[in-house]
Amino acid sequence: MRRRLLPLGLAALLFNPSFAQTVDAGSNGAYETRGAHALRAAEPAAPLTLKAALELALGANPDLSAAGRELEAVEATITQAGVRPNPQISTLIEDTRRSTRTTTLQLNQPIELGGKRAARIDAAERGRDAASADFDAKRAEIRAAVMTAFFDVLTAQERLRLVQSSVLLAQRATIAASRRVTAGKVSPVEETKARVAEAGVRVESFQATSELSTARKRLAATWGNPSPRFERAEGQVETLPTLPALGDLNTRLASAPSLLRARLEVNRRQALAQVERTRRIPDVTVSLGTKRNEELGRNQAIFGISIPIPVFDRNQGNLLEALRQRCVALIKRGTN
Repeated sequence: MRRRLLPLGLAALLFNPSFAQTVDAGSNGAYETRGAHALRAAEPAAPLTLKAALELALGANPDLSAAGRELEAVEATITQAGVRPNPQISTLIEDTRRSTRTTTLQLNQPIELGGKRAARIDAAERGRDAASADFDAKRAEIRAAVMTAFFDVLTAQERLRLVQSSVLLAQRATIAASRRVTAGKVSPVEETKARVAEAGVRVESFQATSELSTARKRLAATWGNPSPRFERAEGQVETLPTLPALGDLNTRLASAPSLLRARLEVNRRQALAQVERTRRIPDVTVSLGTKRNEELGRNQAIFGISIPIPVFDRNQGNLLEALRQRCVALIKRGTN
């Protein structure tokens, strides 16, 4: 019995296509350890330019890093989509008496029909394209957020500078009013008015300081730093990035990340619908084995084919869902 089991077991391993697909557990473990820690960067304590802010954010933004990891994870689905079904080994023993016992050892190999494997691979590749478009869209979103936050900091810095100048002027006005009151040239009411005006300007100064602090934190958060370290944002508020020409904008609109993502989503949904179509075709299971009849004292070869009959389950529900999801993707692409 053991002599018959060993060759069939070896055959199951050697002829299994998935046996050759190995995973380096050590490298994956190290990769997961690196990915478990959120990226965080700290800018130098020096004046910060827009270019440096963009480099920091695009290199260490947590959302962008997650999108990149998602893209790498989707790559693994292509590998899994190409895997073939595993063989199965089974044994059956009839009768408990040794003299009349019948022992059957059988190896079953499912064979996919209808192009299921090719459809799965195509759907996985379309999913990778969609994930790549998501990554590009997130990158553009982060870039826009950094530029907005950077100019918010420049604006807050300029406002604080102007308010601080107003505070100095208000202080001088209060001192001047106080001296004129002491000299008896004006009523004490004038000094009171000057002090009220100075207090109002100081309130504006506190508000401007708070707004600058908030703007600095919002900018530093784009590269994952909760405590800004840069001295100040370096740039001119009135010098905005140059806008491309209208014709260039129309050209770029056709390849905008959101539009590209919508088109790729339609392709992905269409590929998923094709996967569901192929699942309507039943697979074939080929069986090979041997049967030992102790009563007759001889071995018998076994060969069999098993084919499901698609009477009740024709995968009609999953196919209908995939087709309707494709219609939803087409509607979203039209609205974009």
